[in-house]
Amino acid sequence: MDLSSILEVRSKGMFAFAIFYALTGIMNFSVLVLHGLGLIHVALIGILSLVCSFGLYQLRSWSLWFVAALFFMSTTYGAIMLSTSWSGYSIGADIGSLAGVVVWALYLIFIWVATAYIMARREIMR
Repeated sequence: MDLSSILEVRSKGMFAFAIFYALTGIMNFSVLVLHGLGLIHVALIGILSLVCSFGLYQLRSWSLWFVAALFFMSTTYGAIMLSTSWSGYSIGADIGSLAGVVVWALYLIFIWVATAYIMARREIMR
C-alpha cells in the first residue's frame, strides 16, 4: 500500500503543492521565532500558506483565493529577499551568501510554478 492511498490523495500534483505550501508556512514560522515576533508580514505569509495547504489537500475551491493572494505576497517578499541576498553576494564570497541567493531564487520559481499549475487545474476543485 503506497502513501497516496493511505492519505487518500485524489491529485498527486495538488498534494505535492500542498506539501510545498505547508513547508513554506512552517519555514516562515521558524523565521518568525528566530528573528523576532515583530515580522508581521512573515507571520501573515505563514498563516496563509498553512491555510492554503489545507485547502489544496482537501481540493477546496476557496484555496484558489489563497493561492492568488500568496502569489503576489510571496513574489514581492521573495524578490526583495533575493535582491537583498544578491547585493550581499560577491564572487568568491562565502558559501552562505551563494546559498541565500539560490534558496530565494528557487522559492520564487516554485511559487510561480505552483500558482500556474494550480490555476490550470482549478476544475478539479470542489
